[in-house]
Amino acid sequence: MKTPAAAPYLLPPDSAVAAQMWTSEDGVEIGERLDHWDPYTDLNLVRVMEIDVDLIRAACLLGEDSAFAVTATWSSTTTRIAGHGPVVELGAGGGLVRTALDVAVPGTKVGGRLDLHTRLVLRYPGREPSPISPRRVGATLWAERDTVALEGGAARFPIALADFTNNPRYPDGAAWVLEWDSDDLDAPVLGGMRLLVNRNNEALLQTLKTGSSDSRAPAVRSFVIFDAARALINGALFNERFVENPEDFPDGSVGRMLFELLALCWPGVPAAALKARSLDDPARFSAEIQAHFGLIA
Repeated sequence: MKTPAAAPYLLPPDSAVAAQMWTSEDGVEIGERLDHWDPYTDLNLVRVMEIDVDLIRAACLLGEDSAFAVTATWSSTTTRIAGHGPVVELGAGGGLVRTALDVAVPGTKVGGRLDLHTRLVLRYPGREPSPISPRRVGATLWAERDTVALEGGAARFPIALADFTNNPRYPDGAAWVLEWDSDDLDAPVLGGMRLLVNRNNEALLQTLKTGSSDSRAPAVRSFVIFDAARALINGALFNERFVENPEDFPDGSVGRMLFELLALCWPGVPAAALKARSLDDPARFSAEIQAHFGLIA
């Protein structure tokens, strides 16, 4: 998606830059969705670009010795972490320049939606730029944003690795814990909760990887899903605001997700009735959650 330009200086036409799709290292286009990604897989992405340097200079009234560079950055909606790839210097040459950008995205630091930003920037305006030419080093001359949904069996829930030995809140031997605030149901799902996995539990890490050959993987994943769902359901039912008005939450929020979760598992059953059931017969209620999520199926 092209970034709307509102710069106080001349900009080149879009035709000055031709950027190919982002691909994996082996040349496969990643498109708008990665269906088999998991948070233990790093992404090494490449993009080929062609830049008409002469057209840029002419359109921006820059000096013949002006210089440019291209750069790529990434950011994650789930973790709020960002990073960048190496800057590619185009120098002060002319003609049509073909180059490649690359970024390395650590899987444990991203999730949800990955935004990839590509920019052509000014490095030197030349000796004789016009008064309305871009002059500041680093000024953006062209930009494009690509969005990739990180999907897959493990990616549908925000996951992060953590060292429990250095975390005073959790026991060293715990395998995972769901972090969320059951009082803040207006928070966005991708920013309001995450599953912390103990990075020191190597056996667990292997079973959670997409495509794992470990025979225990289906059972472990099933139990993790059940445990997270049970925590979310119980948290929702003990939130008075949610029980009173379970539909009173915006799309994309934790509260809305919880409402849709309960509606899927117990269609037509009011939240107040579910809370009463969980209190009157907690063993049965837990068994119902197991049945809905196919525990060890």
